[in-house]
Amino acid sequence: MNVSSKTTLKNQLTKNRKKALNSFFSKDHRLEFVSESHGKVWINDSKATDIGASAFSLENTKGPIIWIVGESKAKRDLDFVFEIVVSKVDQIIYYGNYETHLKYKFGSFLKYAHVNDIKEAVKIALENQIDNSTILFSPACTSFPSHENYKTRGDYFKSLLRPI
Repeated sequence: MNVSSKTTLKNQLTKNRKKALNSFFSKDHRLEFVSESHGKVWINDSKATDIGASAFSLENTKGPIIWIVGESKAKRDLDFVFEIVVSKVDQIIYYGNYETHLKYKFGSFLKYAHVNDIKEAVKIALENQIDNSTILFSPACTSFPSHENYKTRGDYFKSLLRPI
């Protein structure tokens, strides 16, 4: 198979994956396929504003997963997602003020990184060396105070991927 055939096949597979994801989940910012680049699939799930919504997304996303999760003032029931996280997630990238619940719950099972914001989280996810992984931006928190709502947060995440 020549290079142009491989490129055409890859483009068709990406197009079909995007079509399948977006037809199954018709809402913007809910398991929304954004792009496939650098051996990774990028999914915007900014609408996941609590741990239950993120649990659904983790269950319905192909692993290995790099999970970008945000700061939450509310206590999360991490036991609720423990099994799915340990079985499918390769790395958690936590953005926001430092907290220890996620780190202590999952840090001995998988890679964990803490960054200040979404832009830094995208950079760390891009540096992850696991090919064929899915970057799942499923914050499991409200959009405040950094964004007006989950839509502006999701749009911001997508804008960070345009240059990639």
